[in-house]
Amino acid sequence: MRIICTGKIANTTVGHIDHIMAYAVGFQKLGHEVYVMESIGSNRCMDADHHHVPFEHWEGRVHFENVMKSYGLWPRCCLIYKQGEATHGMPFAEGVKVAQDCDLLITRSGQIHKVPDIFEPPRLRAYFDGNPGHTQLMFHQQGADFEPLDRYEYLFTLGCNIGRSSCSIPTNGHHWFPMPRPVFLPMWPTQQASHNRLTTISNWKGRSTFQWDGKDSGEKSDNWLQFLDLPHLTGQSFEIALKMEDVRHAEDRSMFQEKGWFLTDPTVLCNLQDYQTYIGQSRGEFSVAHNRYVEFSTGWFSDRSALYLASGKPVLVQSTGIEEYFPTGTGLLTFTNKEEATAGIETIRHDYADHCRAARDIAEEYFDSDRVLTHILQTIDCLS
Repeated sequence: MRIICTGKIANTTVGHIDHIMAYAVGFQKLGHEVYVMESIGSNRCMDADHHHVPFEHWEGRVHFENVMKSYGLWPRCCLIYKQGEATHGMPFAEGVKVAQDCDLLITRSGQIHKVPDIFEPPRLRAYFDGNPGHTQLMFHQQGADFEPLDRYEYLFTLGCNIGRSSCSIPTNGHHWFPMPRPVFLPMWPTQQASHNRLTTISNWKGRSTFQWDGKDSGEKSDNWLQFLDLPHLTGQSFEIALKMEDVRHAEDRSMFQEKGWFLTDPTVLCNLQDYQTYIGQSRGEFSVAHNRYVEFSTGWFSDRSALYLASGKPVLVQSTGIEEYFPTGTGLLTFTNKEEATAGIETIRHDYADHCRAARDIAEEYFDSDRVLTHILQTIDCLS
């Protein structure tokens, strides 16, 4: 089968890139002919000072190529400027020929629908939603101006509860297939922790908010603030690679540090190896979820948490309604309040080795790209 994988890569942080690339390398491992393509407009061609630059001088081209090489997919890749005015990687004409004989195009994110010569020819198209709740509600309010979901034959989502009675998010008559995040396990082996900190990688504020069903999606900071006392309460060491602007959020940063949290600059995680090292050296993960996932019980599970599990790291995360879909209690634990979080930390501390083994077992059973992607193709084949 010939498959085109698309997503935002050229100026995207490494964590989200691994989710996009897991489809590409995973499908390739299963024996399929895989290409990676991305469409960008002039608005994304900016330098480090946020000044617009010509496509041929844009550092995103170099980043795109380096990512493709790190996953072993270069040169079967095409970074498309506008509608083919220029490319990096494959020439546009070659990319069009690939699309004309393509069985499946999958979109994790991005604007590939704005390039009809690539988007239209494939036999089937599937959309992979990594932001459940926001995606469906924005489509409900804005329709195709937000995302042309009606132009995809299949819709998959990380939100296991989307479309179920436990989640009030509207689906506009679309059927969303629940899908765990695939992990390409050969690139994420078990690693021994090199320090005693529970870590995570997180945003603080700035994502678009929305209101629905009398509820507000809020910010991730709303949930972090509830658990600031954990270092004092548990004696456990915590670290966050926290995306937080120094000038605007200086008081917030000081608040974390005064409570005993270690804060790291996530921009130092420049490539796949940095990301693997940061997760691999950790004792495990502790994280809250963005309030939108909690408030609307979307059943979302983090891209990043799946990688901690694969690396043999226990994961303790705020509940979004995942307990029906993944085994929790050993290796993967959830909490809804400070008392449950404290108990989870003690549980991991008491049987750490067992939790490490269970974490990897969960990754192999539920997130292995071989299993996840095979199931996706079986779903499409059964319905097409």
